[in-house]
Amino acid sequence: MVIAHVVELKKVTKAFGKKVAVDNVSIAIDKGEIFGFLGPNGAGKTTTIRCLMDFIRPTSGVVKLFGKELGDSDKTYKNRIGFLSADSVLYDNWTGQAHIDYVTRVRGIQQNAHELAQQFGLDLKAKVRHLSSGNKQKLGVILAIMHKPELLVLDEPTRGLDPILQQEIYAILKNFRKKGGAVMMSSHNLSEVEQVCDRIGIIKNGKMVASETINGVRQMKIHIVKATFGGTYDEKDFKLPNAEIIKAEKREIELHVKGNLNILLQRLSRYSVSDLEITHASLEDVFMRYYE
Repeated sequence: MVIAHVVELKKVTKAFGKKVAVDNVSIAIDKGEIFGFLGPNGAGKTTTIRCLMDFIRPTSGVVKLFGKELGDSDKTYKNRIGFLSADSVLYDNWTGQAHIDYVTRVRGIQQNAHELAQQFGLDLKAKVRHLSSGNKQKLGVILAIMHKPELLVLDEPTRGLDPILQQEIYAILKNFRKKGGAVMMSSHNLSEVEQVCDRIGIIKNGKMVASETINGVRQMKIHIVKATFGGTYDEKDFKLPNAEIIKAEKREIELHVKGNLNILLQRLSRYSVSDLEITHASLEDVFMRYYE
């Protein structure tokens, strides 16, 4: 028996007039998986998420949730989803409790909102207009996860939260994954993606330019190599397929090396090296390579 993906986008394209915002995007997310969706503003992340949530219909392609194509008459899948928008709609004159009561009535579901509010230190009696941006974000997160969904779709879930609360959100997401939940989260925070995600997708100008496991990304990480020689050296020895010379001086060279260092180290062994420094580029450096 073939088990359906929790989320499946097949060759999804969305055009607004002549402007193509999402171009032939395919994504699959399974139970027990956190998928990080990366890209700068305007890359197509939000449009993709809006297609996934059935807020807008794609120009072409297929979107499925829990194995059912969007557009089916059965809408019960919506209660299986928790959603946090980048611009959550909260009502200034409502308290946090009023928002929770409303969502509970609409969904007709049990919830653990008070437990979450206590964990986040959020006063549910306060009206939204009196909440800080960080506390509004806390309320948005609570509304997304309080009904214990099977799928979370989160757009910048830790925006405006301090580092301690960010770690609490990460712990909730990891526990959600452990229980078999699936998560799709967009983020600009590359360190959080590395902390919590199993796979990442990178979108550029509406097109998916990479889809990797986090371990795969780590293996892609660039080595920054700086060598100081006891004498002169031949720069040609360091023009390697997996290396880029960043700086070459009379007795010093700096390279960015992708992948294995063995060939470079063999070349260095031909010379008298007085100092050698090897560091690892960050996930951000790897990410930015797709935007050069």
